[in-house]
Amino acid sequence: MTTVRDLMTPVVLTLSIGDTLAQADSQLHRANIRHLPVVDGEERLVGLVTHRMVLAAWVGRLNPITEKPGEVAAQVPIEMIMEKEVLTIAPDAPAAEAAVIMLKRKLGCLPVMENGKIAGILTETDFLRYACLHLESQAANST
Repeated sequence: MTTVRDLMTPVVLTLSIGDTLAQADSQLHRANIRHLPVVDGEERLVGLVTHRMVLAAWVGRLNPITEKPGEVAAQVPIEMIMEKEVLTIAPDAPAAEAAVIMLKRKLGCLPVMENGKIAGILTETDFLRYACLHLESQAANST
């Protein structure tokens, strides 16, 4: 059985309480990712910031006539834009279970929690990577 651990991406980037919209935007662009877990001082998951949330915050808070994007972004704490009620999954859960949750809830990711700490993140891209490997394998075996 394929588990979440088999597919997930170990989290290397997170945001912390007190970080700003500018820091979130920078991390998302630098790492070319769309989801950033937010952790507290004890590394417990307290929220999630997505690329869409960052874009919405830019559009909703910026007055282009009187404000510069960098100034606004540096003043907006991520706590104002982050999703606080985040669905999570365990690393040993079946990957099929995670897929059903993501499809039904229309989620782009599920943070993976182990022993109360964030162990990784499972994204749509992880499932696509898995599908590509299996489809390529099938194609190779059919020739």
